[in-house]
Amino acid sequence: MKNLIRIIAIVTCALIISSCNKGFDKLNINPNNPTELDAAFLFTSAQFGTHGATMETEPTIVQQFVNPFSGVTSAFNFNQLNQTYTSSKWNAEYTGTNTGATSSSGPVQLLVQILSQIKGNPARTNLYNEARIWKAYQFMMLVDSYGNVPYTEAGQAYLSNILTPKYDNQAVIYTDLIKEVTEATAALDPAKDIVKADVFYGGNIAQWKKLGYSLLLRLGMRYSKIDPAKAQTIVQAAVAGGVMTSNADNCFLKYNTTYVNPVSQTITAIANTYYLAAPFVDQLKNSGDPRLKFISGKYANPLAAPTSVPDTISANQFGLPVGYSSATLPTAPGFRGANGSGFNYSQVNYSIFGSLTAPQFFITHAQTQFLLAEAAFRGWITGGSTADVYYANGIRAAMDQWTTYNPAAIIPLATQNAFINNPVNAYNSANALNLINTQYWVASWGNGTEAFANFRRSGFPALSPNTIPGQSITGGFVRRFVYPTLELSANLTNYQAAVADNGGPDNMDTRVFWDK
Repeated sequence: MKNLIRIIAIVTCALIISSCNKGFDKLNINPNNPTELDAAFLFTSAQFGTHGATMETEPTIVQQFVNPFSGVTSAFNFNQLNQTYTSSKWNAEYTGTNTGATSSSGPVQLLVQILSQIKGNPARTNLYNEARIWKAYQFMMLVDSYGNVPYTEAGQAYLSNILTPKYDNQAVIYTDLIKEVTEATAALDPAKDIVKADVFYGGNIAQWKKLGYSLLLRLGMRYSKIDPAKAQTIVQAAVAGGVMTSNADNCFLKYNTTYVNPVSQTITAIANTYYLAAPFVDQLKNSGDPRLKFISGKYANPLAAPTSVPDTISANQFGLPVGYSSATLPTAPGFRGANGSGFNYSQVNYSIFGSLTAPQFFITHAQTQFLLAEAAFRGWITGGSTADVYYANGIRAAMDQWTTYNPAAIIPLATQNAFINNPVNAYNSANALNLINTQYWVASWGNGTEAFANFRRSGFPALSPNTIPGQSITGGFVRRFVYPTLELSANLTNYQAAVADNGGPDNMDTRVFWDK
């Protein structure tokens, strides 16, 4: 049913609104009024269009993944600015494409359209509020990546003839996101409309409420460095509302052989250039993590990895060291040699994580438990579980989550408990923030946007900066994405105001407001 809904939504949207999103200046001349399309179908398309970070972007910054080959793919492994990657989220969210070419509208456009179309309609109240929650998720990603972004005027070219939208202050956007998520989640009502076109939960209101409050928890935790008191207030409100309680509440997309996972599709194309990074493999290997065999694999021929059976024995897994190019890698300590057209290092396990039908997760029970663990450690929440219990529950949830990739990817409870009790992983208050957020990093594998955001927020895991020569950054790690160059020509005045208000130049060193 989910795939049928997706087919209908994508085909319909492509036919009706494909001509309306090649930049802001095209939206006001669409000869077909998109308000004639049922808002539920627009919502389905907005869900499927939500950006998922490709492996050469945020997962590379947080040292889970690496492409050592220079050239057109040179980007974050080389700490270099590459607009192909820095503009991908912006283009996907605002226009529905990473290239600027015409395609179906992006989630921002679709969600703005939905809210305009059904606002005040009591028969669509749940759809309206689900759209508000999911719109907040889109803008949280955008702010976390860029800082100031078009918000109040975004998606208004067709509706209000606003062709050059202003950028809103990022902290002000966050304040409104908290308001939107709080109000929309509270307003969801199981006695009213059930949105069957919802591909996450089939319109289940109880689960949407958990999603909303789990998103609110995530929003609140972003303030942990800059305003702990505000963070505590928001976190407490989220917990009181009721966050995710099991993996059944996970928010994710499923794919099949017809509609494949776009992230997996990308790394399948030239597999011999893609490897797992040493810090990530070392963390999994040294901690005795049973997830390693689902994530990592060694192949006799790296180019043929997507169609080969991987060697998943833990002792045979070695991540490619960070800070080297394909040319300098032979000088790395312990260099493991070439392997056909690639290198003798671990790649993605293409039979499970890298499968074209692998799911794409956005907000999970495991992530939520780890955030609760940190909140409990900080004393922000009391009366429920203790930090160590939340921590252990997060690990178990993250391990159980692998059955979503493959029903056979089962990690027995005894194995989970052995991992949790291993002195390397066992909770202790002296090292709590490191332990919790390192496990958050692992649990966010495949969700690069969130892994990058939480790394900046928490400072964990304690990664060493990539020191590869020719860097475009000075602060050790990339802190934000730069704006697309198209904005300089199409929306220059508002772009300049945004750069000035961001508090630093439009580069990868300037931090977003909560990363101070």
